Amino acid sequence: NDDTSNSMGTATATAERTESILEMMQDLWDEERSSRTTLQSMQAAWEEHGDHEILREERHAPPPSGKTIAPNISSYNTVLKAWSRSSDPEAAHRALKVYQTVLNRGNVACLAREALMLENSEQPVEKRIKGHRVGDEFPDSRTFVVLLQSLHNLSLSIGFRDAVDTVESIYQSMKQWDEQMQWSIENGIAPTMARLNDTRGGKNKWKPILNVFSYNTLIKILSKLPTNNSWDESHHCCVRIDALIEEMNSASSPGVRRKDVISCLPNVITAWTKCAERAGNDKERARLCAERAGAHIDALLTDYAMQESNGGGGSNNDTRFRTYLIQAINESIALYGRAGMPSKADELFAKAKESNIRNLGTLSTIIDALCENGVDDIAHVEKARWYLFEFEQEKMKMSRSIAVVPDMKFTSMYNAVIAGFLHCDQKKRGLEEAQAALSHMVSSHESNPRHIARPNTTSFARVMSALAQRGDNTQLLEELLSKMETLHQRKKSVPRSSPDAELVANVAPNIVVYNLLLKSYARSYNDEAAVQSAMKLLGRMEQDPDISPDDVSNSYILTLLNRKGGADSVNVNSTITSSTETKKRLTTMNVDMDNLNDLNLSDLNLSDREPTSKSFNSIMNVHATTGTVEGAEKGAALLSKLEEMHKSGEISFRPDIFLYNKLMNAWHLCEQNNNSSDPSNSPAEKAQKILDYICEQREIGGGGEDQLSPNDVSFSICIHSWCKSNRPDAIEKAEQLLRRKEVFNRKYGGVQIKSTDYNSVISKWKDDPAKGPERATLLFEEMLQRYGNSSEDRTKPTAATLNALLDVYAKCYEHKHLADKAETCLNRMNQLHKEGKCCIMPDVISYRSVIDAHIRQWHPDSPKKVDALVKEMMEKYKNEGRRDLCPDTNALNLVLKACAHAPAMWKEKGITEKGDDHPIAIGNRIFAMLKGKNEYGVTATHATYAYLFHIYRQHMNFQAPRYSSLMRTMWRHCCKDGLVSKFSLDSFRDSVMEHDFWKAIGGKEKFARLGKTHAKQISVEDLPEEWRKNVAALKKGRKR
Repeated sequence: NDDTSNSMGTATATAERTESILEMMQDLWDEERSSRTTLQSMQAAWEEHGDHEILREERHAPPPSGKTIAPNISSYNTVLKAWSRSSDPEAAHRALKVYQTVLNRGNVACLAREALMLENSEQPVEKRIKGHRVGDEFPDSRTFVVLLQSLHNLSLSIGFRDAVDTVESIYQSMKQWDEQMQWSIENGIAPTMARLNDTRGGKNKWKPILNVFSYNTLIKILSKLPTNNSWDESHHCCVRIDALIEEMNSASSPGVRRKDVISCLPNVITAWTKCAERAGNDKERARLCAERAGAHIDALLTDYAMQESNGGGGSNNDTRFRTYLIQAINESIALYGRAGMPSKADELFAKAKESNIRNLGTLSTIIDALCENGVDDIAHVEKARWYLFEFEQEKMKMSRSIAVVPDMKFTSMYNAVIAGFLHCDQKKRGLEEAQAALSHMVSSHESNPRHIARPNTTSFARVMSALAQRGDNTQLLEELLSKMETLHQRKKSVPRSSPDAELVANVAPNIVVYNLLLKSYARSYNDEAAVQSAMKLLGRMEQDPDISPDDVSNSYILTLLNRKGGADSVNVNSTITSSTETKKRLTTMNVDMDNLNDLNLSDLNLSDREPTSKSFNSIMNVHATTGTVEGAEKGAALLSKLEEMHKSGEISFRPDIFLYNKLMNAWHLCEQNNNSSDPSNSPAEKAQKILDYICEQREIGGGGEDQLSPNDVSFSICIHSWCKSNRPDAIEKAEQLLRRKEVFNRKYGGVQIKSTDYNSVISKWKDDPAKGPERATLLFEEMLQRYGNSSEDRTKPTAATLNALLDVYAKCYEHKHLADKAETCLNRMNQLHKEGKCCIMPDVISYRSVIDAHIRQWHPDSPKKVDALVKEMMEKYKNEGRRDLCPDTNALNLVLKACAHAPAMWKEKGITEKGDDHPIAIGNRIFAMLKGKNEYGVTATHATYAYLFHIYRQHMNFQAPRYSSLMRTMWRHCCKDGLVSKFSLDSFRDSVMEHDFWKAIGGKEKFARLGKTHAKQISVEDLPEEWRKNVAALKKGRKR
């Protein structure tokens, strides 16, 4: 920091000193000019350009003794350059002041008159041009370049809007200078000036101020003006930059050629990339930036290909331009990845690869972009792995002739692939692929230390973290930790000065890795073995001088001991042979929660010399996270004891709000598992009593360091607790707490109203079909009006707020008008967001909630309305780029579900199933889309067939001759596709006659031998495995 300050100070001091010299030159020049009349000044101008006889006879002032000390444009440029290097907030103002001086001196009209006088003199052109004074103070391109460079901090001092206006005025000034000069040349009043840059052959050549350098600087400075990471400001600047490119392409910029425009595009792409970074998690904004940057990179690549096909030439042969082009490609690929457009990123990488315009950074960027989007489709991560393995093969082939040294850059790419698999949409397969990638790295490194697939600690930690989270993988974690320790010992055995030091893997088990294994032990099903293994590992950690157990380690050990029955059940001496610290730690953890009266801090051996409230977090966590009443009561007893010890002076600290919040959360977890509506057995009531106590302490407290006061989490926990409660008055209690939180915030502050609080209360109103829809609507409108324009992201209503309201409309289906009201609300939010009047943009859940509302109405028009909503999703996906609304199989199955749930229509007169809006016609069209090729990548599932069977049963006359044949045909398709599930089997069985059912599955006699003579006895497991091979297992807790 001191070095930075010194550097800033030096640059500012240099600029000030340079400007003082300029002022001295200017004073001398002004002093000389003030002693002459206008005629004398004109005479002096002639005298400086020759020694004409007439001039000697008629001169009115003595001839100059030498060149006048007059600052020329190079003098001003030097000062402006000095200020551009300064980080002083006043640098921009000082530079603008110097620029104003240039304007005052460089009046075009005066220069034109002076040039005209010289033109009319009898001196030869060469002598008039040699040593000329005219135009010396006229701004050139460098003047504006350094002036613009000095404005990089202007927004901080005068604000964004004024800074943009200032830059814009300078740009207009540059255009005016060029226009005036062009006019002077065209009207013949400045021919000498026009030939200053090229006198060979008397050519009339002139260099405009607006050229590739000034435009590039203008683009760069505009991209630096936005303040506070504002996307709106950045977008405003990027739109203006695009307009500049359009002006450069037009005939209004005589100093700019096509190759100059192309040279500016890398900076334009950089500007859009910075804009996307400011978009945060807003995919729509990031996608907009990516599309604009993509248009520019396409223009760059098209020009490059054109130059290559013509044998090169122009700026494309320049090594510097090629570097800029590769950087632009890398930024565009990264931007596509951030915007959720992996296919575009892959397409751009393919073009760069084909044209050989890439480097290692390009490969790294495409791998990151594809892996980042693996959450949507594992295929993207697989493509990234393929690119990496292709590079690996090329690199290792080179190693036969060139010694390849593994590099951290290579390891980072492998780690990105591992992370991509771990975060992809297919969790089980992704974990398997990540393990395989790590295994490949380890085996490659062990077989060839020069192999580029060298693992590091991160490689292991990522896979181990996923294993610890998903199931009991203790054995795998132990094997990975053992491998890490082996590699670490190998690294320690190689001296740093050895040539082999750069080849060994940088793998070292740290506290995070050890805690992952402890976490797995805490989740293990084998309590006895887990406790013993955990205690052995704890002993190893304490014997390692580089590792020390922390609060996380303690919490996992506590969890194990609490489940096992306490530390007394562990045979410490047989588990750990020489760790006194471990025995002390067990004593610390073995807090007798049933006999807290005997609690003594000296017996706890806390690691903190002066324990604080935070020292008890681990102990409280053990009991607060059990989700049981017993655990919550033990946490309450501990908190009560700490309060008692504080009052008696035994401890200097008072339990803080974080401990109280943990206890309230313990009761909240109990409420989630509580099915009783008995007011006397209400965990939510107990959580609120704790909040009441905290608020009471805030009322009577003096505001000191020990002041106990609720925060926004305290209120939110209680609100969510009531929203989970089954008590009849729970929803009223929740809304009362929401009002109370707002009142507390107005009175004391420090509490933030969060959208999740409103969302929970709105959603809870679905439990009251009578008043729920009206009260939920009032809350939604209130939040929209009060917080719709809030600057706090956590307070603004979101799509989740809208979805909570729509869910109330869907669940309260007793009101027949609510489905239409839900659709009206959805359309209103879409329109308001489109007009920029609302921060809520309906998402796929919004549409599905409205679809659910229509399905639950059991109305004849429901299939038509649901079909229209899905079509609207398709239109928004195709025309507005709303990838989140791309219809998937579930969305199309909902259309089939609506058709299946609509009232039976086969008896209705005047209705034909051939009509486009008939449930059968809609169902057939959706089924044809799912079975054929489509742009959405959707396919039929077992639910597709189940709903189709329901549709035909509901809306066709089962006595019709074609009914049975149609059902058998659909059943054969279902079996052929391997989509026979319990759902589709039950649906088919309910839709056909019993003899047709037996015939469809292979005959009654076949199953009679198995003792199953009734159709209801047939289960999916009794049918051929080939018929059910493609039925995906339902996720836990998910309904079909």
